[in-house]
Amino acid sequence: MDGENKMSNENNHHSVRKLTCTIFFVTFFSLSAGMFIGFLVAPQSGARFRKSLISWLNEMVEKGKFTLEEAKVYGSEFLERSREKAENFSSKTMDNDKD
Repeated sequence: MDGENKMSNENNHHSVRKLTCTIFFVTFFSLSAGMFIGFLVAPQSGARFRKSLISWLNEMVEKGKFTLEEAKVYGSEFLERSREKAENFSSKTMDNDKD
């Protein structure tokens, strides 16, 4: 019975995670599409629109680069902490085996 409950909980967590990812993707896509359509129908001349569009795209690229760099730093810090914990666990296990 306990195994069934555990499996049910895991399936529920997976479903919630999948739903959350789907909602995030749809929201992000909708916002992006809305902004793009807003740019298209904005009352600006073609040259001014292209200039503002290029500026906006460059800003998004820079934000994306910054986010990737943050992710790299966070990932490397997480990896280092995980490595230290694994080494500590390994050394404790080895010490227990010697005793």
